[in-house]
Amino acid sequence: MEDKIREQITKRQFRRTATLDPRCKGLLLILIGCVSYFLNGEVMSFVLVIGFALFIAVGNGAKWAVKMVLFYIAVAYLNALLRYISVPVLSVIMSVFGVTVLKLIPITMMGLWILRTTHMDDLMVSLQRLRLPQAVTIPLVVMFRYIPTLRIEYRMIRNTMDIRGISDTLWKRISRPIATIEYILIPLLMRCLKVTDELAASGTTRGLELDQKRYALNHIRFSWKEYVVTAFGIVFLAILLFLDYTSIGEIVLWRV
Repeated sequence: MEDKIREQITKRQFRRTATLDPRCKGLLLILIGCVSYFLNGEVMSFVLVIGFALFIAVGNGAKWAVKMVLFYIAVAYLNALLRYISVPVLSVIMSVFGVTVLKLIPITMMGLWILRTTHMDDLMVSLQRLRLPQAVTIPLVVMFRYIPTLRIEYRMIRNTMDIRGISDTLWKRISRPIATIEYILIPLLMRCLKVTDELAASGTTRGLELDQKRYALNHIRFSWKEYVVTAFGIVFLAILLFLDYTSIGEIVLWRV
């Protein structure tokens, strides 16, 4: 009877890769961050994005994966167009910025997916089992919870602007920066301060600072699935690094 009640309480909408241990997801994120900056070829970088986009699509992230792949292709083509712009300093700055954005896209794609598919209790228990000090775990958990909260607050600000008949478009943000600061940034900063106090009070109420062993309703363990996924991820990234130094890595994809 207790097992049935626990299953009802912890019943998730997550499936497949989204139900992996947070430690497995975090390890894959670290590996992607390292490999992404070492890849030089366009083909291998695109294969990296496609590979982990499929990994995310299997676990409650199909729409997000498609958006990030399309965004990667758009940025790659825009970066290729910069080769035909010969402004002495601006062209170099924009080219470096474009390459940096391309390197960050797979990291952002994986990181935001982890934020959406990981519960705070599971993350806290998994970090404690890594025997990390409280000075490390508490800031990570607070930051983990802070980012989605800011997104909600930004949506609320935009809804309030729509009710008052104030439109929020990209052109208006560029053409009217003072109005952007007045209508968006200042309210968002004020909400950030309030959210910080609320999260601190919530953490104190939940006993976030206690050193005792923590438990979660979900079974947090590094099972054979996590070992298999981690092994496949390491092999996949190692193959990409190897092929990047061959003739395959020299193929140019984004021609204009």
